[in-house]
Amino acid sequence: MSRLAVIFISTLFLSTTTWAIESNQQQNNLPELSLPTLKLIEHSNLNTENYIWKIQLLLNLENKSISSYLINPHPAFPMLNQRALELAQNHLAKNYHDEKLAHLHPSQLENLRSNTTPSTPEHTQSYMLNVKFPQGVAWKIKPRFQELAQISAKFCKLQPQHPNYENAIIRKDRHYTFQTKLYINANGIVKSVELLNPSADTTLNKIVQKELSASRFQPYNENGIPTAFLAEQPIQLVCPN
Repeated sequence: MSRLAVIFISTLFLSTTTWAIESNQQQNNLPELSLPTLKLIEHSNLNTENYIWKIQLLLNLENKSISSYLINPHPAFPMLNQRALELAQNHLAKNYHDEKLAHLHPSQLENLRSNTTPSTPEHTQSYMLNVKFPQGVAWKIKPRFQELAQISAKFCKLQPQHPNYENAIIRKDRHYTFQTKLYINANGIVKSVELLNPSADTTLNKIVQKELSASRFQPYNENGIPTAFLAEQPIQLVCPN
């Protein structure tokens, strides 16, 4: 399991910073094919400089077979060449498995044939799958912390004469930082959230766990192998001045 450190910095409403690494885009210098194009993204520890793996997917509508061809393998990343083909096969298995093709209505087959380009063989429907492996991890669904912000705002409004003022987790002169660990599988799903320093307010603790559990990351691999990873995540609650 990879170990990563990611940071949220918050002023009550928890505005977030992202940590995905963006690099200058490198053109593949390939002629563009006039085919319908799909895109897949899986993040990686490798710096591919935004290289795009181009895979041609072929559906033979006569014998209902499917196949994929990597047009531009990267000479420096054979492990990602293989991973790109695996992603293509996963896509085909999910969307165009034999049982699904076998049950296509004749009108659906005709629609597929009408989308076939002149460069593809008869009875074959072809399209492109572009695969990218950006470096580093990245959000797919960010936590919004709306409920946490609403409750925190009530603490920030407390006055010294209020009976809960002394025990408030945060107030004008006091902030609190949750230290958390997120356990994320290779598909980017948060499997569990551990609070390393739970506060005395059990309601806030549950909200933090719920919000982080509902977030999601982009799928991730290390050297072309799908990999689960751990994120150490501080969340700071601060009342505005």
